[in-house]
Amino acid sequence: MKIMVSAGELSGDLHGSLLVKELRRQASGLTFFGIGSKRLALAGVDIRLDISPRSSVGIFEALPNLFSIYRSFRKAKALILSERPDLVILIDSQGFNLPLARFCKKVGIKTVYYIAPQEWLWGSDKGTKSVLGSVDLVIAIFQKEFTKFRAFGNNVVYYGHPLIDIVHSSGSKVSLLEKFGLSSSSGPIVALCPGSRAHEIRSLVPIFSETARLIKRSIPGTSFILPLSSPLYLKTVEEAFAGLNCKIIIDDTYNALSVCDLAICASGTINLEAALLSIPNIMAYKLSPLTFLVGKYLLNIDRKIKYFCMINLLLDKLVVPELVMSNLSPLNLSRSAVSLLRQPNDKMLASFSQLKGELGSPGVIPNVARAILNRF
Repeated sequence: MKIMVSAGELSGDLHGSLLVKELRRQASGLTFFGIGSKRLALAGVDIRLDISPRSSVGIFEALPNLFSIYRSFRKAKALILSERPDLVILIDSQGFNLPLARFCKKVGIKTVYYIAPQEWLWGSDKGTKSVLGSVDLVIAIFQKEFTKFRAFGNNVVYYGHPLIDIVHSSGSKVSLLEKFGLSSSSGPIVALCPGSRAHEIRSLVPIFSETARLIKRSIPGTSFILPLSSPLYLKTVEEAFAGLNCKIIIDDTYNALSVCDLAICASGTINLEAALLSIPNIMAYKLSPLTFLVGKYLLNIDRKIKYFCMINLLLDKLVVPELVMSNLSPLNLSRSAVSLLRQPNDKMLASFSQLKGELGSPGVIPNVARAILNRF
């Protein structure tokens, strides 16, 4: 069986690699090729195209990469036509993968969407039907998502969120602190997680670096750790945090988070990951003003969702502080961080325990692999 995988971002590359490994474990005679990055390559996927450096969130944030993404999309279509895979597994990256799903349907190629477009959050009934009509099997990762999709079709399954299987540290806090050259005896440790996309690095790193300096003034013993999923922006980050006690850790996010007292995170999966490690966190995000205005006044996003942080959305209450757009400043962010560091929020940690229960039970990835193999 020949399977094409399409992962446009580093998070999708991670989830795809774990799924590929599990598919290989459960079945022989599978060959993989497609779109991805280093983790999928290490899992044995023949990578023909890597678009992860051009990933973005937001309409206007995507404009600088529009032409290169269009060229990549044409290459992906040509690849499908030349290779004629038995199955295409699409992972996240709605702007790229949903049109690719429609193309696959047109040319008679079966598809699975793993980490599907989030129609349950901000979409419409029409959009939900469109996703289901474009894909042979949708694998939901949230119960609410499954409920929304299932109302419009039977080609959806749910086993829990794959993070349940993968988010854990590889050692004790003492051993990991030693590994990173840090000590918690002098003061708290704060993780700074600006994201992995170019526009996130550009907009959040300057804010996070100034925030770190303000936290340091209030709590002088504070040290910082900054996990990066790729060395691509290492120089930018090193320059921004020069003079601060900040350890930059490449490709070891869960261990880095696990030694911290607080994480300041770009909006995204990282908030869930920190919560699963029982690390208090703050969500910070900044889109271009035009993207924000389009979302608010044309797409009515603020009427469809109460919160921006996935933790708050899933629990339907404000658990994690959200600092977005005009509210996001080094001063506001540092005040929120210092407040949490000086008086830990037990209610937040209790909510994280509730969240873990709502994300499912271990064994998600094996169940997903089994569902794919049984269906196709």
